[in-house]
Amino acid sequence: MQYMLKFEQNFPLSQITTLQIGGPAKQLVKVSSQDELVEAVNWAKTSSLPFLVVGGGSNLLVADQGVEKLIIKNEIEGIKKIVRFLSVKSGTPLQNLVDYSIAQNLSGLQKLTGIPGTVGGAVYGNAGAYGQTISDYIREVICFDPSHSLGTSGIISLQQDECEFDYRDSIFKRNGYTILEVIFKLDVGEEKKLRKEADETLEKRLIKYPKGIKCPGSFFKNLVAEKIPKELLIKIPKEMIVYEKLPAGSLLEAVGAKGDSLGQIEIANYHANLFINKGGGSASDFYSLAKKYSAKVKEKFGITLSPEVQLINLPEFSLQ
Repeated sequence: MQYMLKFEQNFPLSQITTLQIGGPAKQLVKVSSQDELVEAVNWAKTSSLPFLVVGGGSNLLVADQGVEKLIIKNEIEGIKKIVRFLSVKSGTPLQNLVDYSIAQNLSGLQKLTGIPGTVGGAVYGNAGAYGQTISDYIREVICFDPSHSLGTSGIISLQQDECEFDYRDSIFKRNGYTILEVIFKLDVGEEKKLRKEADETLEKRLIKYPKGIKCPGSFFKNLVAEKIPKELLIKIPKEMIVYEKLPAGSLLEAVGAKGDSLGQIEIANYHANLFINKGGGSASDFYSLAKKYSAKVKEKFGITLSPEVQLINLPEFSLQ
């Protein structure tokens, strides 16, 4: 049944990433159904070709030389409602889910408005904003284990507590499962109030991320204060801790990152954890600039920053 799939050769990944950076994928295929996704994964396995499933491309930094992989672009969309439960296909744009939940008088996701990418990508990275996190309302994740035998027998279900959600983290970053569908159980709300809350959140967000900005969001993860070793925490001014987290941007600002640039990559002059492609920028410049300032943070504070952005065919980001 391979006729269902259209494979594109040497596809420039800069065309599907928010950063508009990235060399060619050996092959790319877009899938719009669960069957097509499983078929694409199985085709990659039988062809002995490594593969990577991507969503909206909003949280990726892809190497300039590209990747010798099959890139499977997940465009499987759909939302079904049963009372307070929403069953959402993983390729659904996150904004569509937020807007739908508000229109259905369901509360819990309204502060995620304006976050780019798909529902699957948001679950993979446990996206959140302004005190709201997507995993808070997840009940079940249906996924595909590609290590299973060929066919659809690899489709399994994980309950919320099996997904190992943590700050910007989940089991899906480690187990290689492909997220197919997510079941949410939301609270009852009032559309007018929820829309007002979403609009106020978006207003704040647009100050940080103006429309059209070529940026993958915050590059480095913030740090959970209680997980920082005490001998390092005492070096941190107390006023830097916000909502029990130490913002990576505050550490980067303290070592002079704001406004610096390399080639066409620039760090925002208003936020030290925003690395922006001004146009025609390269992954190597982006990576080098981020490495430069993470090294400065390590030297000054003894803290190793970890990327929130997924690095594709780039060295592991570590200063250990």
